[in-house]
Amino acid sequence: MILMLAMALLPGAVSAGTISFDLDMQAGDYEMTTFEGHDMVWWPEGVVCFEEGSPALPSITSCFVIPQGMTATGAEIEVLTEAQVGESYDLMPVRSMPLGSEPGPVYRNPAIYLDDSAFPSSPVVSVENGNRTGFRLATATICPFRYNPVSGRLSVITSARVTLSYDFDPSVPVLSLTDNQVQSASQIVATFVDNPGDLASCRPSVRSTSGGTDWGTWVVIGAASLESTLQPLVDLRNSLGMSAEFVSLDWIYSNYTGYDSPEKIRNYLKDAFQNHGLIYALVVGDWSETHRISSLFTSGVTLNETADLYYSDLDNTWDSDGDHLYGENTDGLDYYADISVGRFSSNTTSQIASMVQRTVEYETAPLEGAWRTSALLCGAGLWPESGYWGSFVCDSISNRIPDSWTQYKLYENSSGHPTNQIDILNQGVSYVSPQGHGFSSGIYWYYNPANMITNQNYTGLTNWGKLPVLHSIACLAGELSVNGCVAERLMMWTGGGMVAVMCNSNNGYGSPPSMGPSEHLEVHFANQLFVNGIQRVGDAQAAAKDAFKAAGGMSMQNWVLQENNLLGDPALLFVPYQTGVGDGGTPQVATPVLGPAWPNPVSSGFSVAWSLPQPGSFRMSLFDISGRLVRSFDEVAQASAQGVIAFDGLTQSGEPLSAGVYLVRLDSEAGTATSSVMVIR
Repeated sequence: MILMLAMALLPGAVSAGTISFDLDMQAGDYEMTTFEGHDMVWWPEGVVCFEEGSPALPSITSCFVIPQGMTATGAEIEVLTEAQVGESYDLMPVRSMPLGSEPGPVYRNPAIYLDDSAFPSSPVVSVENGNRTGFRLATATICPFRYNPVSGRLSVITSARVTLSYDFDPSVPVLSLTDNQVQSASQIVATFVDNPGDLASCRPSVRSTSGGTDWGTWVVIGAASLESTLQPLVDLRNSLGMSAEFVSLDWIYSNYTGYDSPEKIRNYLKDAFQNHGLIYALVVGDWSETHRISSLFTSGVTLNETADLYYSDLDNTWDSDGDHLYGENTDGLDYYADISVGRFSSNTTSQIASMVQRTVEYETAPLEGAWRTSALLCGAGLWPESGYWGSFVCDSISNRIPDSWTQYKLYENSSGHPTNQIDILNQGVSYVSPQGHGFSSGIYWYYNPANMITNQNYTGLTNWGKLPVLHSIACLAGELSVNGCVAERLMMWTGGGMVAVMCNSNNGYGSPPSMGPSEHLEVHFANQLFVNGIQRVGDAQAAAKDAFKAAGGMSMQNWVLQENNLLGDPALLFVPYQTGVGDGGTPQVATPVLGPAWPNPVSSGFSVAWSLPQPGSFRMSLFDISGRLVRSFDEVAQASAQGVIAFDGLTQSGEPLSAGVYLVRLDSEAGTATSSVMVIR
């Protein structure tokens, strides 16, 4: 476990500082297991961050927000106690492979395994920096395990003090953003940094918006001929209090320079973000001038596919080496989002109109019923020959879905799999997590009949009005260079389909028997959507990538962060967070609903709107990020089915809430609803 200590300025220096924290490894925190004849260290808190062929030792990464204009310069570790583990081990090396590929022989890096030097050479594996919407971030990755390959000796650091140092860096951009931008980013950053109490003192400066220089906080970019088709979505965003506008590609090309069309679009987005208040961008275009093709080369393969992260991570140029091959490891990416980005992947007016219609109806007239709090989890055999199944990642996701939800679990095993996934989708779910194999033509089971959700059966979907959000590990399901990949078809099918789809443009990657990078991203998305209460789908996707990056590097992580794209409006409000007010102002809800806390972030009190299916009693509770109850309110039977409850910013004992992220939970006979709030000091 990690125990945070205080951020402190270095003595005699106002431009530098340190952050210290303790590493404390208790007995029982980890265990030794075996897999395919090899020994493995199982540490649930850790992530294996080494490259393929290295010993699969788990590490832990701490991410901190640091003052503006600073760069983390290094970390020192003072080992207090260390213990030997067992006698001798033959540790499993890291394996990284595309989903569905044959595992093949285990590769051991001879430079490591034929040497008896301790691996890693230092417990401090890496120190990295990044920027998230003006917030400066620093991470320190620590591996408490040390392994001598020839002798097989394994030891573990049981206690240590780590000190991260940072100093002024004139090359770091210091931004001045709008209050909306800073508050939106604060809620996300608070979910993955270890010092959320320092967000207020480390945030970017907030500039005045009274000068009339701000544009839309939400923008849709497309061909001029599509403006009238997209206008209903612009109108929706404006009607819901989010300043929105359409910007044509021709206008961008006339007003911004760049090597090619994607660079001109990005330069516009960068200007709109840094100087005009932009938070969300929806890019409209099929395989065309709007696509940035990543040239990321890693582990002997090139991505060579769409990476819309190019429009979201707006630091630097994505081409630091100047060769016009974008997204390479030499191009200076930090992988943290600055804005949330989605795509309508079509140039056809009728298809774009369908995507506009489904988005508008989803937020204004979704059908009522239990589908709003139902989820479908499909787990295929990922590497059955190694005993590794998609149910493993599905179960991790399931643990993050509220207990009050209905969960349909369709899991494959050596005897086969269920075949009623289309029937369940037609019955209605709001979230679907199909963890299977993939091609551009669909997401597949391992055993026949192989069609899970594919181009062969998606036309059987009749779930219009109950459209779910989909996030998948599957290879190539979002291969936008192919005409009509399954991700696109699910967004365009007139009988139903999905309202938002997040799929890979190339191969997903795993690392059996541990979760690989594609699986980690799946879990991070569920964590942001359900546990942290990030309510807009594009924010949840961006926050998932941020949190995954902040949790430490691993083999093929950057690949997965680039290839997983969002098809859909990034500002889409997930249906369980909608109040569903219908005619006459009566809430039309089948389960309890909690609105977003207001204001958020807060320094003292805040309010939360609630709705019940019918008048009744309920309990409202406030939990800290560790799950500890800090305040509760018992409400008597209500004459109304909706209302607002005010929290005064105090704990049950009357003390002011400490800085951090809190979960607001409503419990009633009709079910449970949650929301989140960040307290800053």
